[in-house]
Amino acid sequence: MQTLEIVNIACKHRDMLVVFFSQINCSRYIDDFSPHPFDENNADIICNYTGKDFYMAIVLNNERIIGYFMLRGWDEGYDIPAIGLCLLNEFQGFGLGRMIMNYLESLALLNGASQVMLKVTKRNHVARKLYESQGFRFNDHNEQHLIGHKLFIKRKVI
Repeated sequence: MQTLEIVNIACKHRDMLVVFFSQINCSRYIDDFSPHPFDENNADIICNYTGKDFYMAIVLNNERIIGYFMLRGWDEGYDIPAIGLCLLNEFQGFGLGRMIMNYLESLALLNGASQVMLKVTKRNHVARKLYESQGFRFNDHNEQHLIGHKLFIKRKVI
């Protein structure tokens, strides 16, 4: 039986994160997802991170990271956090991208965000279709990227 767990990345995930970063450190992934270099130094930084932003992963069977995602921008003083996510290709098509998006949007709402944003390459039609189905609206950012925003209906946090 396969198990999945969403985790806030911590020191205990370092080795798994280094392996994941080595898997996605190629053009197939970084052409569409490159928020930072995917090296051991950044794995160490993320595993020891203590700020306001969120760096998370989906762990398969307590042994392997299959997805990496973030909600960030609060540390830099932005009111609108940015979403970023990457799933290994072999795990796409199982609804994990939608689950991650729902999770990040709920986390943003719980932390007082009135909207979230993301950047997507214009050629990444699969990701854009997912984001549009989640309610994101897009504008041109540059020749290669679109910027998407999703506004939330404010809810009272209990």
